[in-house]
Amino acid sequence: MAARFEVLPEARVTEQYREHLSKPFFPSLKQYIMGGPCFLMIWEGHNAVAIVRKLIGATNPQEAAPGTIRGDMGIDIGRNVIHASDSPESASREIAIHFKPAELFAYARIDESVLYEY
Repeated sequence: MAARFEVLPEARVTEQYREHLSKPFFPSLKQYIMGGPCFLMIWEGHNAVAIVRKLIGATNPQEAAPGTIRGDMGIDIGRNVIHASDSPESASREIAIHFKPAELFAYARIDESVLYEY
């Protein structure tokens, strides 16, 4: 687990969204993301990616269900209020972009035995 509040540098934003570099919306996306601080978090747990994706809602806030972060807080897809990895592989790639191994914190939760069936 890890968390940090910062203004993202251009190099990391470019690496994070490299698949969008040639798309017409990329300059606006980059400017928006770099326009203020972001709160970066690593969440973990069983099925964390799927659970977090449900919590944040559809990418387009106008299609996101009420009660989700995007459904309640978002208005326009070009001003998305949150990002989440879409797979464990994407999560690993994105974590490596934003966090050094020494910044990651591992621990055993005291309540895991009552939260999860093994």
